Amino acid sequence: MEQGKCRFVDPQDQFGRQAHLYAQSEVLSSGESLHVIEEWVSKGNYKRAVDIGTGTGFTAFAVAPFVDQVIAADITLPMLRETRTLADKNGVHNVGYALSAAEYLPFADGSVDLLTCRHAAHHFQDVDLAVREWRRMLIKDAMLIVADTSSPEDPVVSDWMHQIEVLRDPSHVRNLSPSEWSELLRDSGFYIVESVLTDVRLEFNDWVLRSGTPSAKVDGLRRKFLNASTEVVNAFKIRIDESGSIYFKWDCVVIRSLKVG
Repeated sequence: MEQGKCRFVDPQDQFGRQAHLYAQSEVLSSGESLHVIEEWVSKGNYKRAVDIGTGTGFTAFAVAPFVDQVIAADITLPMLRETRTLADKNGVHNVGYALSAAEYLPFADGSVDLLTCRHAAHHFQDVDLAVREWRRMLIKDAMLIVADTSSPEDPVVSDWMHQIEVLRDPSHVRNLSPSEWSELLRDSGFYIVESVLTDVRLEFNDWVLRSGTPSAKVDGLRRKFLNASTEVVNAFKIRIDESGSIYFKWDCVVIRSLKVG
């Protein structure tokens, strides 16, 4: 299967029916990439932030202490409902909500001074358009922080990862590699301040449960992990414990950039 060419699955269905599980996910509610974002954002103060593809709001909550208002934006209404529930539960009172796709956002030109997007961009139908839309919204010198699971630079290993992700979740579009992200941001008018590569550590059963992967596909996915090549095993640190549980990791690139011009 060619990367980026998969059967479109409406994210309203894919994520709407699984929103409650995403709200409970330790992978999304914590993790190294979130700590990096918190550290970077904590060095400044911002009037208006927008978190794109917020899911159930964990990144929005992380930046909330450093902004006057953060808007949690997502294309899926059940996700935003979970975000509101979690915000109320955790006493986060400066969160607003926007039901919108990443490529078409209801914000005026130059109205946002911080934009974050974590663990979402690989689902966007047009990531180039999304980045252009983000630039439109941001004021000059505003900060953009993107964090997403990233494709390896090795094309063979990258293709294996892509096939795995699409089999698990047909709403998956494509992971960009770190170099592709850097090129895209620079070409779109951003100056990259710093970039770090973090890990997302995953356990197979939890991973497929969260996405609601059908049992027939789960069996096929498990076989792909068990029969993975040495290059793939090493790249994703695949290991199987005594109980047969499969553990692995995806790289996650976190990039801090500024709008120029």
